Amino acid sequence: MPVPAAWRFLPAKMFDAIERLRFEKPTPVQDACLPAALAGESFLAVAPTGTGKTLAYLLPLWSRLPSRHGNLILVPARELGYQVSQMLQAIDGPANRAREGLVLCLGGHDADAQRRRLQGEWHTLIATPGRLIDLLESDPALLRSIRFLVLDEFDRLIDMGFEEQVGKILAKVPKKRQTLLFSATGAEDALERLPLGELTRHHVQVAKSAPLTEQFFFLKSNRTKNDLLLDTLKETKGQAIVFVANREKANHLNGLLRLRGVASGALHGDRLQSERALAFQGFKDGKFRVLVATDLAARGLDIPKADLVVNFDLPRNYREYVHRSGRTARRERPGTCLSFAGPDDYLAFRNIEKEFGGPIPVHPAYAQGDPWLKQAKRVHEAKVRIDKRAEFIRVEQGLPAEKPSRPARTR
Repeated sequence: MPVPAAWRFLPAKMFDAIERLRFEKPTPVQDACLPAALAGESFLAVAPTGTGKTLAYLLPLWSRLPSRHGNLILVPARELGYQVSQMLQAIDGPANRAREGLVLCLGGHDADAQRRRLQGEWHTLIATPGRLIDLLESDPALLRSIRFLVLDEFDRLIDMGFEEQVGKILAKVPKKRQTLLFSATGAEDALERLPLGELTRHHVQVAKSAPLTEQFFFLKSNRTKNDLLLDTLKETKGQAIVFVANREKANHLNGLLRLRGVASGALHGDRLQSERALAFQGFKDGKFRVLVATDLAARGLDIPKADLVVNFDLPRNYREYVHRSGRTARRERPGTCLSFAGPDDYLAFRNIEKEFGGPIPVHPAYAQGDPWLKQAKRVHEAKVRIDKRAEFIRVEQGLPAEKPSRPARTR
């Protein structure tokens, strides 16, 4: 079959992969980034979720194979690392170069086995920062041959508390390299904290390939969330990802759904790696209808059959809202994102509202916005007073100040 004219800028040796994977034409982000990436340029690419960013860096990487110890991809979560490795192997197809020279250095697996693997021949290393730092302690020269560096979901790497680790990794990578950064929500503050120098920016404004229906529910009590979720699952078909604030809620809600006869799994950073893999792959394969997850599942994961995203707890800000809602409405398949705003979600809602870019879409049966805002503001102000009082008591007693909590890191 002839290669579509839209792909003519690719090297001839990449045509087989394009034909095999049946990519008819490049997406806007691929159109903007692939020529620069293939030319060896460094840049930052920001584009909506589900628009083909992963392929925009894997095709140039694959075109260089085999390249001994030459490629490093940093990811914020293990599940994203697995997904990237699977796509690279799919691009490679029967050639099998990618499989033979690909090393995954992610938490939850035997670090000694990973060290032994890195002592042999490899071309591409996909790693989470925490585990890679561990490996660098025993082999400081591990990254001396890296020439192609990718930071996938770069702002999330910083948000998760990896700033120091990423800085140490960058210091071990040769300065003469190509650096590509990708995210759906570019964060300038994250860039300022990384020693990357000046990078060309590719901000690709493109509508999602599938329609996304969004609705917010203003709830007078958090106790109504469970019943509302169960009713929603009864009324809708297809798979759903339900996002919660923390691990404890994920376990509790997963247990409740199972008691009510809903096939579900839980995905969060406090589970064994085998449990995380079973939950993620089970949901992806359709064995579970519902995946209850923390923000561990909010970035980069491609689950085309997820028709519904539920923010059981609101995300902290609009940026996280975009990533969560981006798990649905992918590959021309419509999706829905429902957000439950409880009385303790005042700050989160205000942060989302500030950048939403238009009126908040509210479910007509839960549209008591003004009364809800007044109640939520009172709850918020009461909590602030309690926190200030607790801090005053700690200071009076000479106790250290309470440190703000950080998201759990993935090693």
